[in-house]
Amino acid sequence: MNLVMMPMWIVSGVFFSAQRFPDLLQPVIKVLPLTAIIDALRANMLQGAGFAQLAPQMAILGCWMVACFTLALRIFRWR
Repeated sequence: MNLVMMPMWIVSGVFFSAQRFPDLLQPVIKVLPLTAIIDALRANMLQGAGFAQLAPQMAILGCWMVACFTLALRIFRWR
């Protein structure tokens, strides 16, 4: 778990801005679920953004949810 979570915490903007990383990593950083959550929470709390303005972040989270659910259905089987 730490192999996945620790790098995501570092690059997603939890502790410092994700914009500080090289331009090569920016597309990868933008599709991380934690980055989407942080961006959505900041926009909502600091700028009062509603659901319409948060659609891109919600789409990223929805894609992650569908992908993880599909992967779980493929891996986990009742015996």
